[in-house]
Amino acid sequence: MKSKIKKAYLIDAEKREITQVEVGDYTTYYPLLKCEVFTTVGLEDDDTLYVDDEGLFQPQENFFMYQGYNQPLAGNGLVLGTDKEGNSVDPKMTLETLKSKVKFMNRKEVYQWVQENT
Repeated sequence: MKSKIKKAYLIDAEKREITQVEVGDYTTYYPLLKCEVFTTVGLEDDDTLYVDDEGLFQPQENFFMYQGYNQPLAGNGLVLGTDKEGNSVDPKMTLETLKSKVKFMNRKEVYQWVQENT
């Protein structure tokens, strides 16, 4: 069965930009996230943020903070919506809303954040 194409938002921590992309099933998330294992962070309105589950274990220069989440996230992020059955769907938030909630950080800024918040 062919997977349905969905809208998603890619948080590209290296380029420091957020763009709309198209994804299929979960296997299409890996190249965008540049990882082998991902985990999820629940966001408001049933949206979900996918990130590299091993990102903090890798040599990393690029991070971002999501407003309302309690720590910096390493590498790229991918935002999709989630329906009542737990399936990925188009995100409910707008691209503009997401952009207003993300702050890009480098390694030095993350180190400073850790010193101030732990």
